[in-house]
Amino acid sequence: MAEATGAAEPEFPVTFRVPPAFHEIPLIDDVDILVEELRFLAIEVYPEGSNELWFAYVAMQLQAVEDMLAAGVSYAGFCILDIEGQRSTASVTASLIDGGPQVRAVDCKELAAQLAEESPKSEVEVVELAAGEAAVRITPEAVDLPGDMTDSGRPESVTIGKIAVFFPIPGQRQVCLFELSTPCMDDWNLYSELFFNIVNTVEVTGAPSGGAVLVPARDGAAIPPVVSSAAAPEKAAPEPPALELTKKLYWNSSRLLDALALRGRMEQNAQPFTITCDACTAKGLHSSCSAQHDWRIEEIDPAALPAALQRLTAYLSGGGWSVEASAGETAQPLRASAGVDAPAGVAGYSVSVTEYVAERRLEVRLVSPCVRSAPAPEGSTFG
Repeated sequence: MAEATGAAEPEFPVTFRVPPAFHEIPLIDDVDILVEELRFLAIEVYPEGSNELWFAYVAMQLQAVEDMLAAGVSYAGFCILDIEGQRSTASVTASLIDGGPQVRAVDCKELAAQLAEESPKSEVEVVELAAGEAAVRITPEAVDLPGDMTDSGRPESVTIGKIAVFFPIPGQRQVCLFELSTPCMDDWNLYSELFFNIVNTVEVTGAPSGGAVLVPARDGAAIPPVVSSAAAPEKAAPEPPALELTKKLYWNSSRLLDALALRGRMEQNAQPFTITCDACTAKGLHSSCSAQHDWRIEEIDPAALPAALQRLTAYLSGGGWSVEASAGETAQPLRASAGVDAPAGVAGYSVSVTEYVAERRLEVRLVSPCVRSAPAPEGSTFG
């Protein structure tokens, strides 16, 4: 993991994750060290290659690294895949754009409008990532390649597919720019989905400035942001989810309550709140990616519980949910989840219902889908 010394220092360090298949390009301004690191990279990419091939690769990458450093790129990586016997490749870069002290916090919709005006032939839209709103610009670009860069050895004109994701750091003047490019347009759907998953792992830690840079985490391990020895921020109280998600949680909770049809006293002020799902926590991610609604019914009649749970099970099974377990006297919860084939209102949701007979209480936990594992918005050109 290399630190880009030419990159601007953000006030808030940003981390993201790339798949293990990506090779990271060393962004180092010391030429001697850079040449040695590029030689290692050439051997890694072409293990069966010759000294001549490795030398040519290093020479080609030297200018590219110089250009990226000058542009303030903090991360650069690429993948080489074998897809149905054909070689396929794509590259990803990340950089930070600082508007300067005179610029107010960046508004994503205004940014998207500006991008659309500047690039009328591009497709521009606003998408919701796990870390917040981002503007997306998709641009196909015709490029003339010299013969030494093509498989045929002859000059060729190819179309390069490019996706640029502009993520304004919430409340700041800075924008994180993530870009993907690929000449393999037959694999566009694969790479656009892969890129959507990468930018959906973006996290803004909220730590103060101190020489921080954009840092990719690798191989499923959590890598903390590179910051100075400033004290870590205190853990904030759970935040309420966005209004639309709150409505969906209440809607589903209401349907569960109707299905139970169980008399008792409802807990007051059971508000939904944002969480980090178990899968993302296991990967070392800490920003909110889901939402949860916990509520309970107290002073219930234990004799009415079996019939109430049977009604709930029937409702879930008939509504596209997969019931995983049954409740019992040992307070083992009834669990159910709705897969991608379930109706749109419940797809991706999960629920657990636990009965406490002795306490005459029933507890319900409803969890929304993880946005990091969700597909791109329906009808989106991104993915």
